[in-house]
Amino acid sequence: MTKIKLLSLFVILMALAALFQYRYDSGTDYFAEKNVFVTMPSGKTLKILSFGFHELTADMLFVWSIQFYSTYNLNNRFDYLENIFNAITDLEPRYKDFYIVGSWIMALEAKDIEMAIRLLEKGSRNMPDQWIFDYEASFYAYRNLKDYDRAVKYLRAAAQRPGAPSLIRRKEAHLIYMKDDLSQAYGMWVEIYNNATSQLDKDAAFKHLYQIKFEMDKKMLDKALEQFKQKYTRRPADLAQLVRAGLLKNVPLDFTGQNYLYDPQTGEISAIRMFKWKK
Repeated sequence: MTKIKLLSLFVILMALAALFQYRYDSGTDYFAEKNVFVTMPSGKTLKILSFGFHELTADMLFVWSIQFYSTYNLNNRFDYLENIFNAITDLEPRYKDFYIVGSWIMALEAKDIEMAIRLLEKGSRNMPDQWIFDYEASFYAYRNLKDYDRAVKYLRAAAQRPGAPSLIRRKEAHLIYMKDDLSQAYGMWVEIYNNATSQLDKDAAFKHLYQIKFEMDKKMLDKALEQFKQKYTRRPADLAQLVRAGLLKNVPLDFTGQNYLYDPQTGEISAIRMFKWKK
C-alpha cells in the first residue's frame, strides 16, 4: 500500500512539474534575440580548479562552446569568443582541433580574421611539430586580408615543419607569382619542376612556368612593339620585324617552344594556352 501511495505521489509531482513547465514554456520565447553574459576564469585558474582533470575539463568546455556558438539568437556571443578558446587551449595546449575549430568560428562566424590568426599562431607556438596552423593562417592572410607578404611568411614557416607536404611549396610559389614577382616565382617553379616526385607537382609547375614565361615575354614584346610604332608610326606585320628593326635579339617562344600569337591589327600578343589565375 505504501508503494502505491509513493507511486501516486510521484505521478502527481511529475504531472505538476509538467504543468508548470508547460506554462513556463508557453510564456517564453526561447528563440527571441537576446544578450548573454559569460564569465570564465583563465586557463591557468581552470587547470587548478580541475584537480588534475584539465583535459576532461577542456573537452567539456569545447563541446559546450560548439553548442554556445550554434545558438544564433544570442546577439553578443562573440564578445567572449577569444577568451573562451584561450582558456580551452590553455587547459589543453596540444590538441589540434581546439585551434582549428576555434579559428573557423572566429573567421567564418564572427568574421574576425585577425582573431582567428592569433589563435592559429598560438597553436603553432604550442605545437611546433605541426604545419597545419601556419598553413591555415596563410589561407586567411591571402584569401581574406589579401596580404600576400604575410601569407608567404606563414607558408615559409609551415614548409619548415616536420612532414610538411609539397603543397606548401607550391602554394608559396603561386603567391610569389600572384605578387607579380615573376622572376622569383619562375625560379621557384623551375626548382619544383626539376625536383617533382609526383605528377601533380610536375603538372602544376608546368602550367605556372608556361604562364609566367608568357607574361615575362609579353612585357618585353609589348615594349618592343611600342618602340616600333613610335619609330615607324605603324605596327609590324609580324614579330620577326622587331628583330630586323634591332629592337629584339630574337623572337621569344613559349615554354613548349611554340610561337606566340600576334595580331598586327591590334598589336595583341597571346599564347596558345592561357591560365587565368589573376583577375
